[in-house]
Amino acid sequence: MNGHFMKLYTAVNQNMTMRQILKQKLSTFPIVWSTYQVVKVQVKRLWLLTYFLRDIINVYRNMYWPLHLKSNSQLTSELLFQFHKIEKGLVMPGPRRFFGQEPARAVINLLNAWDLKGLPLGDPVYLGALETLHAYKERLQSESLDKDDKVLSYVQSFLINHPTRTRLLATPHQLVSMNSDIASNPHRFDELVSIRRSVRSFTSMEVPREIIKHAVGLAQLSPSACNRQPCRVYLITDDIKKNALLALQNGNNGFGHSIPALAVITSDSAAFFDASERHEPYVDGGLFSMTLMYALSAHGLATCCLNWCVSPDKDVALRNILPLADSEVVIMLMAIGYPEPNVLVPRSPRKSTDNVLIEVF
Repeated sequence: MNGHFMKLYTAVNQNMTMRQILKQKLSTFPIVWSTYQVVKVQVKRLWLLTYFLRDIINVYRNMYWPLHLKSNSQLTSELLFQFHKIEKGLVMPGPRRFFGQEPARAVINLLNAWDLKGLPLGDPVYLGALETLHAYKERLQSESLDKDDKVLSYVQSFLINHPTRTRLLATPHQLVSMNSDIASNPHRFDELVSIRRSVRSFTSMEVPREIIKHAVGLAQLSPSACNRQPCRVYLITDDIKKNALLALQNGNNGFGHSIPALAVITSDSAAFFDASERHEPYVDGGLFSMTLMYALSAHGLATCCLNWCVSPDKDVALRNILPLADSEVVIMLMAIGYPEPNVLVPRSPRKSTDNVLIEVF
């Protein structure tokens, strides 16, 4: 026995860890080794389930709308959510009918809360809510839809003290027809989609801020659940912060050092009311990110999506670098820059469309 331990001691002195020694011993017993491998995989799978704990904590803390003391983010999101219900009612086809009593009262309560918090009265969300209430009042009056006065007088009384009109935000409005030049040449969009590729070789040319801002504005037009617009973009060009962030992400080896601008795209969980909407931050974030990429591509910029599939400790490390709210989840990182001349990109074949489009008769 002493000789056995002496051998182990000698092995350790030869820079072999105990784990390596045990593995070597186990590998000489095929059945034991096979069992070890199965157990190892299952233990790792169980351990990775602990990653969900952070998600559960985020949902518990942030995915609810308290009756009082709402954060500015929650107040804005709930106001968008409620007056969008009225907007949808205003465009529904078929016979005119009474609708919107509860959302209208909710919108008025939220606007009063907005006033009490002293939030900007020129904010498009605030002004859009007022325009929606004016349109709602006019619909109820013109069509005599509220004969029992369930809500009309209440809305009128509120609007007497809030007469501001913003015609550019008038709702509903007629769908804008596509420019005839664009409509007659849809291949322009086809080309944009077809040539977009993930680029991993950039010039050192600075990315113009006005192009980034314009592209973000277009991305804001992406659909989101009840128009709550939960996404934010953090733009980083400082080399120290940029490199620190890229060190946390495992898909930029070999080219991360050449990225001129890095965007971190987030989605705010506080925009959603409970766990039934737990997937929406990522759905809305994906729609936003894709529009952003197309907008950047249309201006000659190249991008590369850098996934944020990381352990919770790396997510915490990112939050030590950027001023993210606790309720924000990271959707992805995105490299942005001008591509090197004659840059090479992967062919990236796509699946057959027949494997993607499933027609159900």
